[in-house]
Parts: sequence; C-alpha cells; structure tokens
Amino acid sequence: MLGLAFHHIGIACADIEKTARYVREAYVVESDSGTVHDPLQDVYVRLFNEGTPGAIELVSGPAVEKLVKSHVTYYHVCYATDDLEASIAAAKAAGAMLVSSPKPAVLFGGRRVAFVFTELGLVEFVEKA
Repeated sequence: MLGLAFHHIGIACADIEKTARYVREAYVVESDSGTVHDPLQDVYVRLFNEGTPGAIELVSGPAVEKLVKSHVTYYHVCYATDDLEASIAAAKAAGAMLVSSPKPAVLFGGRRVAFVFTELGLVEFVEKA
C-alpha cells in the first residue's frame, strides 16, 4: 500500500470528556479538535495533535461499547492515504475485510474514511487533506 502515512491511534472510551481531561494533563497537547458527533459513524470523537506523530483520537459511542465493557481501549490505527480506493483494494488483496465503506467524516472536514479488519486488527484509512 503505497502513499500511506501514520495519522493517529484510536482509543475507545466510555466518557470522552473525562478521557480528554486525562490526555490534556498527561501529554503535550498542541491541538484539540473538541468533541464532535459523527452521525454516519454514530460516535463521538475528539482528535489531539492532528498531523503530528503520536496523534490520539478518542472514540465514544455504540461502536466501542463492547470494547469498553471488556476494558479494551486500543481501538484502531489510522493511516492517511493518497488514494482511498487503492488502499482498500490493497488491504483486501492481502486478506483484509472491509467493515465500513468510504464515507465522509465530520472530524476530518468531510474527508472520507473507511475501516478494514486485518490480521493486526482494525485499520482506518483517511484521505489526505
């Protein structure tokens, strides 16, 4: 998969505001998107330090409830891509399963995202700005 760059790690949480306070106290926060609701994904999300190594996205809502109840917080890794469709095709050719087809994401200004499930877990692709 050419043209990929690490974008962020997704963290599942029950209380996004409580977890955001922890992130702000424990890490150097250069940017904070604030909490937004994405109706297409049915989640609340908040991104810290977009565009820098080590970016963190907090995710709360029905999509992560089972993980949170099981005390699993690591949800996904995200890569920015030059070509969303080509990245999905390459992941599928390597054995991944598409679990969420491309759709615009509120958190990323309408840039499309897609999720694939791989041997390494859940991977999100986001279109580069």
